[in-house]
Amino acid sequence: KTPLDTYQVNNFDLQTIDVRWTNLCNFSCVYCSATFSSKWANELNIRTETPSDRQLADFREYIFKHAKNLKHVYLAGGEPLLMKENLKLLKELNPDVNIRINTNLSKVETGVFDAICKFKNVHWTVSAETIEDEFEYIRFGGRWHNFLDNLNTIRKLDHKISFNMLWFLLNYDSVFGYVDYFKNLGFHNNSFIIGALLTPDYLNIRHLPENVLNLLKLKLESKINEKPGYLLEESYRNMLHYITQPINKNLTNSFEQLTIMDQRRGVDSSKIFTELYKLNEGK
Repeated sequence: KTPLDTYQVNNFDLQTIDVRWTNLCNFSCVYCSATFSSKWANELNIRTETPSDRQLADFREYIFKHAKNLKHVYLAGGEPLLMKENLKLLKELNPDVNIRINTNLSKVETGVFDAICKFKNVHWTVSAETIEDEFEYIRFGGRWHNFLDNLNTIRKLDHKISFNMLWFLLNYDSVFGYVDYFKNLGFHNNSFIIGALLTPDYLNIRHLPENVLNLLKLKLESKINEKPGYLLEESYRNMLHYITQPINKNLTNSFEQLTIMDQRRGVDSSKIFTELYKLNEGK
């Protein structure tokens, strides 16, 4: 049987798709990998395994054939705003379709961003967890002012916006400032989804010294006691639970790996994450 046999069932009515055409991406976020970012793959000179041209062609044909009947579309990647296939797909969709897009919100000249803005039922899941210089280091390739400009564009629409945030070594404390920054702009507590980073291990927040983790526990308990509710409170509770789990600490390795990445990229994390590096100086 061919891989497409499943799609040939006559009574199968495709209504929901999760589309990740390729790993094409214009960012190489510090915690990502070549699997999900072509920029990472280029940086490490890694060739990732991809479907054959024939498989991709068959997949495109099948999706576009059923596009008019779709009710729910989830676009991810890589970076879905870069992918020309998404522009073609959007042109085929019913205007009432529900679209969810997981994006770094970097507007590029592909037309995908502008095309999505024309739909009415859109949920933007925006990947970011820090601001300004920290943003540009962690989400390498991104520019903070561009991010804010594009965020302001979609805020003018009647679309749902969520922030998909990772919590790890580099933003161990600044993540709280990020939340406050966007709450002050008017975003609801249900807009923030924060999850602890699991890989790569050297960026795991639990490598921090116990005294620092204890301070974070106190801060999280204080945040929870404010009863923010919604996804934000659930995130705080999950974060508090996570940092109580054991780990074989190796903060020295964390700084060594950051140095390797800095040298490869021509940047200096020690000038941006000054409080973190003070922990290394005081060990």
